Amino acid sequence: MYGAILDDNAPLNGPSIAKEISAQIRLAFVRKVYGILTCQLLLTAAIAVPFQRVSREWLIANQWILAVSVILNLIAMCSMMCCRQACRTFPTNYLLLGLLTVTEGVLIGFLSAQYTWQSALLAAGITMGVFVLMTIYAWTTTIDFTGFAPYVFAATAAFAMFGFSLWIMSMCGVHIKWLTMLYDLLGVLLFTFYIIFDTQMILGSHGGHKLGFSIDDYCFAALVLYMDIVRLFIHLLRLVGERK
Repeated sequence: MYGAILDDNAPLNGPSIAKEISAQIRLAFVRKVYGILTCQLLLTAAIAVPFQRVSREWLIANQWILAVSVILNLIAMCSMMCCRQACRTFPTNYLLLGLLTVTEGVLIGFLSAQYTWQSALLAAGITMGVFVLMTIYAWTTTIDFTGFAPYVFAATAAFAMFGFSLWIMSMCGVHIKWLTMLYDLLGVLLFTFYIIFDTQMILGSHGGHKLGFSIDDYCFAALVLYMDIVRLFIHLLRLVGERK
C-alpha cells in the first residue's frame, strides 16, 4: 500500500518507512486545510460582495440581519473553541465551520458596505498579498515561531485590552482618531505574525516545528488561519479605507 510513495532506492527499514508515511499524512492534512480555507474565502467573498451595492438606508433598516449573524457567529465560535471533539466529528465540524463562515461573510459585508468598493478591494488585495508572502516565509524559514506561543498569547491579551479600552471610551463619547489608527496598525502587525505562527502549526513536525495541530483538527486549523486573514482584512480596511 505504501510502497508507491517510497523511493525504490530507499532502505526498507521500519523507521524510514514510518517517517515517510508520517510525512505523507501531514502533507495530506496540509492540503485538506488549505482546500477548506479556499472554500471559506470564496464563500465569504460571495456573501460580502453584494453588500457593497446596498444603500446606507438599507443597512440601517436591516440591522436585525447583523444582530442575528453576530449571535450565530458567537455560538459557532464558542462551540468550536470549547468543544474540540465537535471540531473532529464529521459532519458536525463542517456544519459549525460553515455556519461561522456564512456569518463572518455577513459581518464583513456590513463592514465593507460602509466603505467605498475601491477601499474594500485595496484592503482585500493587500490582505491576500500579505497572506501569500507570509505563507511562503513560514514554509521556507528555519526559525521556529511556534516556540513563541507564550509571547503571542501575551501580545494578544494586551491587544484585546487595548481594544476593550477603546470601546469603553467610545461608549463614553470619547473618540481619539490616532489611538484608533494605532490599534488597527497593531492589529495588522499582530495578525500578520499570526499567519506565520498558525501556518507553522499546520506544518507541524513536517516543517521541523515543536508544536503542531493534530491531523484530526483540520477544521480547527482552517478556522484559525481563516480568522487571521479576516481580522487582517478588517484592520487594513479600517486603516486605509475611505468611508462612503
